[in-house]
Amino acid sequence: MKKTLKLLSVIMIAVLALSMVGCKAEKKRKTKKREKVSIEEIQKNTGDMLVISCSPQFPMTQEEYDASCYTMRVTYDGYVYIPNPVNSNGLKMKDDDFLKLYYFCTGNAEHSDFEGYSEDVCDGETYSFIYYDLEGGRHVIYAGYCYANDELQDILKTVSSYQVD
Repeated sequence: MKKTLKLLSVIMIAVLALSMVGCKAEKKRKTKKREKVSIEEIQKNTGDMLVISCSPQFPMTQEEYDASCYTMRVTYDGYVYIPNPVNSNGLKMKDDDFLKLYYFCTGNAEHSDFEGYSEDVCDGETYSFIYYDLEGGRHVIYAGYCYANDELQDILKTVSSYQVD
């Protein structure tokens, strides 16, 4: 019995050690991927990278609804376009903000971390986050309410910080 417990303990320690090594390897792989990205190379591309659409979800007339919907666009060349009467040319993003959005998009392109995520809300605003890869492929990262999701809120805050008041 004691031999079995010792053997079981050794096996559990070995499994724990191997899983820790695997986690570190995965973390290093992601870090290396980020280090290889050249913002200058990414920003040589044209077209939309991330499109965030906002739609109100409460009772209103069609005219009010149409006036309340808006779309924010982030382009590969590093500009943010948010509809406003003052600046239709867009604003250039800081490199750190652009890379945050780029990693958010590419990290959720094949399999979104938000697949199956939802919030039990009955009114307010819903958002859709759509990533367009360099080949023009369309990837829906998330669509719905996102009040309680810190990562989605951070992406919204980052993009909307380039809005001209």
